[in-house]
Amino acid sequence: MKYKDAQEELRRVLKEQKTIAVPKLRKLLESMNISLKKPEDHNAEVEYLKGELRKKGNK
Repeated sequence: MKYKDAQEELRRVLKEQKTIAVPKLRKLLESMNISLKKPEDHNAEVEYLKGELRKKGNK
């Protein structure tokens, strides 16, 4: 699912529905690159982000 699609679906769900299944919410959030997990190690997160930036720089 693309970011824009997930964003639109999440808006619709929050506006129109009272509940949402956890797997569906997780899928939407992951599509939007949002994590609810607390990073265990700040350095690991920084290294991950540096790697993502390198990937985008190579494209």
